[in-house]
Amino acid sequence: MERAVPVRPVATNVRVDQVLEIATRLFTERGYDAASIRDLATELAMRPSSLYHHFPGKQHILFAICFGMQQDFNATVMPLLRAERGPVETIEDVIRQHILFSLGRKGEVLVNIRERRSLPPDLRARVNALRREYRDAVASVIEAGHRQGLFQVPDPKLAAMAVLDMANGLVQWFEPRDVQDRERAASAYAAAATALLRGWGRESLLGAT
Repeated sequence: MERAVPVRPVATNVRVDQVLEIATRLFTERGYDAASIRDLATELAMRPSSLYHHFPGKQHILFAICFGMQQDFNATVMPLLRAERGPVETIEDVIRQHILFSLGRKGEVLVNIRERRSLPPDLRARVNALRREYRDAVASVIEAGHRQGLFQVPDPKLAAMAVLDMANGLVQWFEPRDVQDRERAASAYAAAATALLRGWGRESLLGAT
């Protein structure tokens, strides 16, 4: 008699956080466009139609990843920007925490950086509003440092974008060996950020151009 082929059980109690965890991995490994609802359902051992009980569509899964991560990120770093510390110390604290958060939530951060453009304009605008809130707060600290003669920056917003791009770049290639490696990278980038801001307007930086 022919043996029956084992069938994976259909999940009936899959939680939203499980959906987002698997979707984050698939979007990171394959890209948002290449990872289908069917792929996600297969990973979760459920019917594709069952996913619509949690999310109206794939774009809403992407939004939940990006918006949820950005909310958590802002909740972590924004208090540091409001603390009563000097501009140099504040930028160091913020960039260090930026790096640590990004490495700790690497999959979600990469999805937000790489795939956010695939969101519909209205949903993308909600994520971008949180990103601008952070960027503008960093720019305000840099501007304060400039007024105090600590940072040589003619354009605080441009400087903020440069520093944040530097921090966001690390997560795209760095693979820390352990917690200490992660801490060292975070501290090094924090120091690099303030060094960049201190020397931004110096002629020595422009001489090679």
